[in-house]
Amino acid sequence: MLFIQCLTDTDAEPGFVPEFGLSLLIQTDGHTILFDTGAGASLLPNAARAGIDLNAVTALILSHGHYDHTGGLAGLSDLTWRIPVFAGRNVTAPCWSLHDDGTKHRITMPRASQDIFAQCSVRVINSFREIDPGVFLTGPIPRESGEDCGGHFFSDEACTIPNTVPEETALLLHPGVLVTGCCHAGIVNTVEACRKAHPEIPVRVIVGGLHLRHADEARLAKTADYLNGLGLERIIPMHCTGADAVRYLRDQLECEVCALPAGRAMQVDMNL
Repeated sequence: MLFIQCLTDTDAEPGFVPEFGLSLLIQTDGHTILFDTGAGASLLPNAARAGIDLNAVTALILSHGHYDHTGGLAGLSDLTWRIPVFAGRNVTAPCWSLHDDGTKHRITMPRASQDIFAQCSVRVINSFREIDPGVFLTGPIPRESGEDCGGHFFSDEACTIPNTVPEETALLLHPGVLVTGCCHAGIVNTVEACRKAHPEIPVRVIVGGLHLRHADEARLAKTADYLNGLGLERIIPMHCTGADAVRYLRDQLECEVCALPAGRAMQVDMNL
């Protein structure tokens, strides 16, 4: 069985701390993987509440450098010095988001997390690769579908240099569980990257953020049509997917669409 425990999400079970961020604990074949760390306020208390010993983690994956996925790194100094940390190149690079009302927000990995990251044994992911038997990271995901992935991101505070979040990576687990952080590359591009690298592993379950909060109906319709064509068994849209997009997908998709708030766990049969 593959076991996934949500430690950080925008939604949370009673007694758990909600937070705009994502962190998942993934257990399979003797490995305990922490995928992202949330923004920093929820990871440790939620792990304690769930009875999770983070010292048992054997690898940390950072899907990309934004604060809501890396902020919790600052609280893991006792762990990160002795385990591999997988991340894309330049994951600590500056990044700002520009909102429609003109406001700007610095969304770079927080300084305290950068200090811990500098001490980590970092494995840079430059391409699709297997990091353990049946455990794959996509590395940089080609943007080929023309998806409008939402959000305006920049590498400078003046917001003149576009930032496409090129360091983003997703996790593919055999036999076909795809775990995404924010999916800034778009879910179509992300799945296609997996299919091209390993066509023998059909994606059948998708878990994580899909970054559809600002998607218009045309984008949502194209996404739903594509996902329906995959023959998915289940999709768990989280974090930055957006409530309206989740409702749309629940109405349009032929597979099961379910939630995984912080504090809840799910299992996937690895033998299918």
